[in-house]
Amino acid sequence: MARLEWTDLPDGIRQRVEKVAGSPASGARTQPGGFSAGMASRMSFEDGRRLFVKAVHASSQGTFDLYEREVGILRTIPRELPAAHLVESFTQDDWTVLVIEDVEGRHPRKDAPSDTATVLDAIAALAAVPPPADLPSLADELAEDAESWRRLEAAGLLDETTPWCVEHLAFLRTHAERVDAAVAGDRLVHGDLRTDNILIDPSGRARLLDWPWAARGAGWEDALLYLLDLRVADAEADVDPFLAHPVFHGSTTEDHMSLLAAIGGNWFEKCRWPAPPGMTALRDFQRREAIASVAWIAQMSEG
Repeated sequence: MARLEWTDLPDGIRQRVEKVAGSPASGARTQPGGFSAGMASRMSFEDGRRLFVKAVHASSQGTFDLYEREVGILRTIPRELPAAHLVESFTQDDWTVLVIEDVEGRHPRKDAPSDTATVLDAIAALAAVPPPADLPSLADELAEDAESWRRLEAAGLLDETTPWCVEHLAFLRTHAERVDAAVAGDRLVHGDLRTDNILIDPSGRARLLDWPWAARGAGWEDALLYLLDLRVADAEADVDPFLAHPVFHGSTTEDHMSLLAAIGGNWFEKCRWPAPPGMTALRDFQRREAIASVAWIAQMSEG
C-alpha cells in the first residue's frame, strides 16, 4: 500500500512539525511495512536533528483512531522502556500527528536466532516494568476473541478455516474460552510485535515501536506472537527452542494454545470482512496469521 508522503501533508501541518523540531525539514524517508496509508517517515532537519513522524487525516478513520490511541499510550509509558518515545503530538485541521524519537537501526532478521533472542530479551525487560494503571487488561481486550469459534460454528463458516479446525473444533473452542485465565496479569504487553515494529539499534538493543494496542497481561504474550510471526514467514521455522526463554517463565503450553486459539479464531472471522479504509492489506495478513496459529496449535497438541 502506498503511504502518504511528507509533501502530501498540508502546509500548516508541515509548518507545525517544523516548529516542533525547531528547524526546517531537509528530507523525509517513507518507511515500508504496516497496513495503513498514513504517513510514517523518518525526517531530517536542517540543524541535523532527526525525528520519526506519523500523520493521518480523519477520513482514514481506522488509522486515525489508532494514532489517537497510540498518543495516549506513549504519553504514559515509562521512559526507561526499550521504545521510541513521544516527543510531541497534535491534532489540527482533522489531522493527527505524532512526532517520535528517531531510532537508528535495522529490523530483526526472521532467520537469525541471535536477533530473535535479542527481541525476546527486550520483551522480558518490557514485562518487568509496571504498566500505566489506565491501560486495558489483555483479558478484556480478548473477551470477544474467546467466543470466536462458537460464532464461526453458529454462522456455518468452519469450512472457511482449515480441515484440522473442523475436526478439532471442540479443542479450539475450549482453549479459546479460557484465554482470560491464560493471559491474566499486571505486566506491560505491547500487543502488536512483529519484525516491522522492532528496530535493533547500533548497541544491539531491540527497540519496540508502534504502541496503540498496549495492555496489561501475563507478560509472555508478545514473545509468543513474535514467534508466530516467524512461523508465518516460514512454516518450517523451528521456534520451539525459544519457548525456554525466561520471558515464558510461569506460562504453560495450555496457555500458549489458548492465546493462539482465541486470536486465530478472531482472525478467521475478520479476514472475511471488508478492509477498513486505508488498510487494504490487513485481511490477507489476518488469514495468514490465523492459518499459522492453528497449525502451531496442532503441532503443540501432538507434542
